[in-house]
Amino acid sequence: MDGARVGVDLGGTSAKVGLVRDGQLERRAQVPNPHDFDACVRSIASATREVCDGATPGFVGIGLPGVIDGAQRVILDAPNLPFLVGRDLAEAMERALVTEVRLENDANVAALGEARHGAGKEHPDFLLATLGTGIGGGIMFGGELWRGPGGMAGEFGHIRVGHDRRCGCGGTGCLEAIASALAMERLGAETFGESIPLAILAERARGATPDARAREVFRLAGEALGEALATVALLLDLRVFLFGGGGAPVLDLLEPHALTVLDRRAFGRSAADFRLLRASLGNDAGVLGAAML
Repeated sequence: MDGARVGVDLGGTSAKVGLVRDGQLERRAQVPNPHDFDACVRSIASATREVCDGATPGFVGIGLPGVIDGAQRVILDAPNLPFLVGRDLAEAMERALVTEVRLENDANVAALGEARHGAGKEHPDFLLATLGTGIGGGIMFGGELWRGPGGMAGEFGHIRVGHDRRCGCGGTGCLEAIASALAMERLGAETFGESIPLAILAERARGATPDARAREVFRLAGEALGEALATVALLLDLRVFLFGGGGAPVLDLLEPHALTVLDRRAFGRSAADFRLLRASLGNDAGVLGAAML
């Protein structure tokens, strides 16, 4: 298929597959992730053929939550997809589809998608942070994705921000453990003594009579976010930060606290020098970015 590329966003429960031509997402499909290597290859290959009407695409890119080797072919680590670790998924997909296949971390492909077609189009240098079950990150410099020599650049969620909560990575003090969407819900549960969805927690914090306890959850998370952003700003002088994932809709509650910390910690700059923006592509960012690898 001339000019046709396929992007795959492979998650823990499903794979989103899209046919992309001239930067436009023309067709899409979603299939379950069976958590078995061979079955997963068959599932993605079947969905790819579906969106391509049986034709062979010119390229297939796959974004997934894990660490990819430098050649962008083998998954070195993927805590939520252990059946893929050590496997050459790119080679298996190439055999199934008879076309070039490349892999990348899911936050990196989301950053690439936003850079080309979303909220990052006007910003050649930015960090995209995905606030979901965890916190992922992707960095764009000069309009190009920066992977680092081992593909590990952008692990924003594991910057230490000065608390004693345990993170899923095994460490303590990580941003992910206090400011991911899941962590904010856990903070809410500790505060109110019951499980409360993040959207409801946000409604309480924004209400005509704002709930002080709900607002405290977002203060804690927002200040921690500001500490991590300040670390990035001090090291790289990035001034534009995009936010995606399930936590992005509460950015308005996090932003004032994050900017207060940035104003205090990122010397030589003030809060006015930074832009905190919501990513604009939603679930399409990963598919579009993967197709452009």
